[in-house]
Parts: sequence; structure tokens; C-alpha cells
Amino acid sequence: MQWIWFSFGDGARMREAYALRRAVFVNEQGFTEEDDRDERDQDALHVLGIDETGAACCTARLFSAGRGVWHAGRVAVCRELRGRGVGRLLMRAVAEKALALGGHTLELGAQLDKRGFYAAVGFEPVGEPFLDAGCPHILMQMPLGGRISG
Repeated sequence: MQWIWFSFGDGARMREAYALRRAVFVNEQGFTEEDDRDERDQDALHVLGIDETGAACCTARLFSAGRGVWHAGRVAVCRELRGRGVGRLLMRAVAEKALALGGHTLELGAQLDKRGFYAAVGFEPVGEPFLDAGCPHILMQMPLGGRISG
């Protein structure tokens, strides 16, 4: 897997990320594009995972939440590759980037039904569940500097 990091200003890459996010969040999960796209896209670092054929197969975004905490979000893996370790590789790449940027903690708002995946790669729940776009989520955090589990 090749990782391509880019900013919002890279229109071609952003269109690829949006296409993956649309497939997962809008088409599969029923969110609206307005739910998916927000002002954070503009100041976040984005990543695409490119497979051996050159196709974008996963994406995420990363932004500073302040004081050494980095927030991951919009984590999406194409349906055909789920269960094959791509999500784990993606989260490892995101954690490594946050660490390289001086972070000590990586956090994300996990959909409740996805928290088992995030726990398996090293995240722990923090606080109580909350609603995001009408969907139950929970804040999860992972200390940086170690390895993604598994």
C-alpha cells in the first residue's frame, strides 16, 4: 500500500477521497454529503491508500485537536477490501503521521458499531456515547509511540 498525504487544495486527490467517502458514508451508511463534508476538510491533512493497481482504496483525515492531540476522522475503506487488514494499515499510517507531527495522543469519534475494530488496534473509549449526524459515536483515544495492535 502506498500512502499519499495531501491538503484540501489538491483538488484531484480530494475528489478521490470524496468518492471513497461518498461510497462508504453516503451510499452504504445513509449519511448525507452535508454530514460528511465539513469545514475540517479545509485544514486537515488527508491520506489516500493506493493499491498495487493505482486505485485509491482507503482514506482518512487528520487534524490537530491541540496540545499534542491529533484527531483522525472520515476513515473509510472500500467495501471489497474490508476484513483484509487495510483498515489496520490505514490506522497505522495515520498514527505514524500524528507522531511525526509531534503528537502524543491520537483520538477519533468512532461509530459505536465500529468501536470493536478501533479497540483491536489500540484505542480505548473515553467518556459517554454521543450523537454525530444522528448516529451514536464514542470518543476513543490511543497513546502514540507504540505500535498499532495486531
